[in-house]
Amino acid sequence: MAMLEEKVTMTKAEQVTTFESGNEMAALAAAQINYHIMGYFPITPSTEIAQLLDQMKTRGEHHIQLIAADGEHGSAGICYGASVMGARVFNATSANGLMYMLEQLPVQSGTRFPMVMNLVTRSISGPLDIRGDHSDLYFALNTGWVILLARTPQAVYDMNIMALKIAEHADVRLPVIVAYDGFFTSHQKRKVQYFKDRSVVQSFVGERPTEFPNAADPKKPITIGAHMNGDDLINNNYQQSEALYRAGEVFKQVAREYAALSGREYSVLDLYQMDDAEVALFLLNSAAETAKDVVDKLRAKGIKAGVISPNIIRPFPAEEIRQALKHVKALLIGERADSYGAHGPNMTHEVKSALQSDPENKTIVLSRVFGVGGKDFYADDAEAFFQMAIDAMEKGYAEKPFDYFGHVPGRPEQKLQPVIEPMHGDAFKTGLIQVTEDEETKRLKVKIPPLRALTAKPKRIAPGHGACPGCGIFPGLELFFKGIEGDVVVLFQTGCAYVVTTAYPYSSHKQTMIHNLFQNGPATLSGAVEAFFEMKKRGDIQVSDDVTFVMVTGDGGMDIGMGSAIGHRHSTSQP
Repeated sequence: MAMLEEKVTMTKAEQVTTFESGNEMAALAAAQINYHIMGYFPITPSTEIAQLLDQMKTRGEHHIQLIAADGEHGSAGICYGASVMGARVFNATSANGLMYMLEQLPVQSGTRFPMVMNLVTRSISGPLDIRGDHSDLYFALNTGWVILLARTPQAVYDMNIMALKIAEHADVRLPVIVAYDGFFTSHQKRKVQYFKDRSVVQSFVGERPTEFPNAADPKKPITIGAHMNGDDLINNNYQQSEALYRAGEVFKQVAREYAALSGREYSVLDLYQMDDAEVALFLLNSAAETAKDVVDKLRAKGIKAGVISPNIIRPFPAEEIRQALKHVKALLIGERADSYGAHGPNMTHEVKSALQSDPENKTIVLSRVFGVGGKDFYADDAEAFFQMAIDAMEKGYAEKPFDYFGHVPGRPEQKLQPVIEPMHGDAFKTGLIQVTEDEETKRLKVKIPPLRALTAKPKRIAPGHGACPGCGIFPGLELFFKGIEGDVVVLFQTGCAYVVTTAYPYSSHKQTMIHNLFQNGPATLSGAVEAFFEMKKRGDIQVSDDVTFVMVTGDGGMDIGMGSAIGHRHSTSQP
């Protein structure tokens, strides 16, 4: 390609050294670029990015229009709408937030509108875990977005600047994800450098492209996202595929230009001591930094060890991996997520696929799932990985090509036993509350005694939860529950009241509690209600009394499930 022959003549720009986290550097890069729009919705651990940008805007440090959505699906729609107008667009999300907006991602890439989104990686539900792994990242692999990886806060800043230039390149015109590890990189502070003058950043990314199709000019109307038949769609997909592969070459050129400007180089693969390595680890993002220290230790013992960590995985750097593994005898691929039932996660199969194209390659490949749900990866763990690779090298084969690492088998003698005696039925029936039906109006008449009389009713949530001292949610809930006779099934939306009462393996609930996602608590409970009555009618369950179904939503604000709770309408035909 012609662009590969371009000479890099930039002069290194003045930079400031500071001590910041990945989220702070993502926000700083966005502010210096000065995007037009950020559509967003808060989700841990990416929430800080929008929060920081909001604070920066009050200080006049950028002019980005920050638009809070009703959920991540809405935030992705805001971003898409802004991008079709030709605006520069920014977003950030994590975990189930990415899952909620997932159907919008292929629309963005399939219609070829650039934008940049930070994916602060985190475990997806269920069960819920807000710490970092790559289960969300792997769902983005087939969306058609360019995907860059950032191992450190410094890389987060640099990749965010490079990402926009790649996205808007005439040979690419695709949205870009910058993915970095939740909490490990997003919240931990490290020494970083940033450009003192924002004009340096803006000059590097260049002027906003005006030649791309957009909806901003009424005099030049266009149709976006028109329906296609198979003959047209295969051509569209082919063009998108070619653009994504070209993005790999554009990344190299942009990285060279950025190295000349910043003094920091980002090759397609970060190769540590790989020139003569015989055993190596393949790791994404922050875990690779831990493994590098172990390489130094093994090298001192005469063991030729190395680490491979990609800076870009879409497009997948197959040729670079083949070259890096020419002489490696055993490779262990560690991944913070699984592809259930596939005998190895996504990177395992993509590396193996790359090696299949080299008939001379004899590398033994092992795969281990590790560190899910934010489980720490220590130097000892990296040593264990290397030892597995060394054993395979010495034997000439891998005894167990795929496995999990760090899991603990359960012991029957340690089976969990109930601490709280379950309560149901008559325990919650006191006769204090009387419900009758008016024969004429068919309306229910509820007779409730003074509140002091209700205090004699038993509590439905046991003591021992982890709420902050003085938290009012549980006295409030208990007072509410005391107004209900008989059994209850309660659904808690994600929030403090849920988290502090159900931290595995413990639960403070004396009756059935269900948890599901923010956006579909009402739908979940509607399904439960209908199923209960239908099974009761058929005789599939033997329950003498009806059950009251209750949903608890909100998390101290209006952002947790309130929209779906207010907007949902369900009317059961059952009595």
